[in-house]
Amino acid sequence: MNLAVDMLIGAGLLVLAWQTISGRSLFRGIVLFVVFGLTMALAWARMGAPDLALAEAAIGAGVTGALMLVAFRRLVRIRPDQCAQPALRRSRLAVPVAVLAGGLVGVIGLAVVAVERDPALAGLAVTEALTDSGLGNPITGVLLLYRNLDTLLEVAVLLAAFLAARTVFGEDESRPPTPARREVPLVGALLAIIVPLTILIATHLLLAGSREPGGAFQAGAVLAASGVLLVLAGRLQPATALSAGPAFGLTLGLMLFSLVGLAVMAFGDPLLALPGLWAVYLIETAMMLSIAMTLVLLFAGASGLRRSGP
Repeated sequence: MNLAVDMLIGAGLLVLAWQTISGRSLFRGIVLFVVFGLTMALAWARMGAPDLALAEAAIGAGVTGALMLVAFRRLVRIRPDQCAQPALRRSRLAVPVAVLAGGLVGVIGLAVVAVERDPALAGLAVTEALTDSGLGNPITGVLLLYRNLDTLLEVAVLLAAFLAARTVFGEDESRPPTPARREVPLVGALLAIIVPLTILIATHLLLAGSREPGGAFQAGAVLAASGVLLVLAGRLQPATALSAGPAFGLTLGLMLFSLVGLAVMAFGDPLLALPGLWAVYLIETAMMLSIAMTLVLLFAGASGLRRSGP
């Protein structure tokens, strides 16, 4: 039964990947991309990688799919002809690239199969470092203890993406406004349930990230979902100016991570070393807020947000 489920998921990934890149409709390709991401999350879960499954479902499928739909809406408004059913154009490089990509996947697969199953020196070092730091989740431990510079740069890339988007597009005056706030009882009741629930789930993922699957990126994506809902419901409106609150949220993760990483050098520790478990929670909380703020502003396509109505 398990083998049949795994084969079904694997076949589904191949079919969805092919349909995503070969379809004539751009909108259909985006929808299939989201379905592909959710199926990939199932595949990661089946392989015993819940951290990757959460990240793929929240960021790879959810947030990325939402941003692609926003880009599609902008394309429809700017270049309607680009959204028509285009004729498929064949490329002579398509088959060689596909063969090389398949060969690369095969080589990586063989390398993974040949990896030693017993813990090597690196695994023993990570286990010992986790014991000393108080972390119980090896994924969080590797990201913050051994790949801390990569994690810091990932937050910097998100900030750079927001700045680049604002530089390229500026304030688009032709952008259709988000729905004005209207007192619809059903919408208000749903928001009153869903928004606090997403905040609670994001907090759980953040706190559980040090021991179980979760962490700042998953929590930030879930928290961003509540902001996207508020934008779609008209409770938050795009603002042309970046106020102090959103600006602080955008830069909080990068600044706090950098400050803690530099401060420990005064006590003889290496750059970006973490002085204790409290620093992990502090930095993860700051990164969660920055990730959520960046994703919501990218979705809204604006420099800032303001409350709608009284």
